[in-house]
Amino acid sequence: MDKAQVAYQLMLGGKSHSEIAEILGYAHINDVIRLMTERFHSDAKFMNEMERKELLSLEMLRLDALQAAVWPSAMMGDPKSIDSAVRIIATRAKISGLEQVDPVVQKNLVLVMGDREEDYIAALKAAEVSD
Repeated sequence: MDKAQVAYQLMLGGKSHSEIAEILGYAHINDVIRLMTERFHSDAKFMNEMERKELLSLEMLRLDALQAAVWPSAMMGDPKSIDSAVRIIATRAKISGLEQVDPVVQKNLVLVMGDREEDYIAALKAAEVSD
């Protein structure tokens, strides 16, 4: 089994990046992060929907744990904790797809009404036709 596979299995087992680095003999956790990133990019092409959901759930749990760790300090006003909490929330929104704009919701309709009721009705009818 290659190191990327071992690292992935350790990660699924709940090991942290630093623990995985120690087990695999890496000097820095950045090496593990790079290894896992390469693995995910490669595997993303071949993952089925259930594997994607499993991995997303795992990452959401990690973000929840991180947020729980910094939340008390953030609520007390610690600037670093606030920054961390905001980045965690942004990351959660990004990987869950919440930050994607829904074009239907973002569509704005502007009606220009005239002085008469007939002008207003004509504008409404024209808006229906353009949708």
